[in-house]
Amino acid sequence: MKMLMIVYNISLSNEVISLLDSLKVTCFTQWPRVIGRGQSTGPKYDNDIWPGANAAIMVVADEAKTDELFKAIAHLRDEIGTHEGVKAFQLAVERMTGDI
Repeated sequence: MKMLMIVYNISLSNEVISLLDSLKVTCFTQWPRVIGRGQSTGPKYDNDIWPGANAAIMVVADEAKTDELFKAIAHLRDEIGTHEGVKAFQLAVERMTGDI
């Protein structure tokens, strides 16, 4: 199993959720508002000086599904460029309780 952590500008929320729906990803955990900074997008601290925020979604699935999702996120990133910001990080899931 693999885990994808997808971090994206909140302005892309509809696109990311639609992408998950189109790939039939039914289980995920979402953090609707996270702050931080990226190399190409700069700080997003959700305050008066550094406005804006990101969101994050975590998906745990089999390797075939996470590969498909990773490629779809990479394609979305290519389409929108780096200005709005969307990244996926893949990690191995060694153990988990329950089923996927």
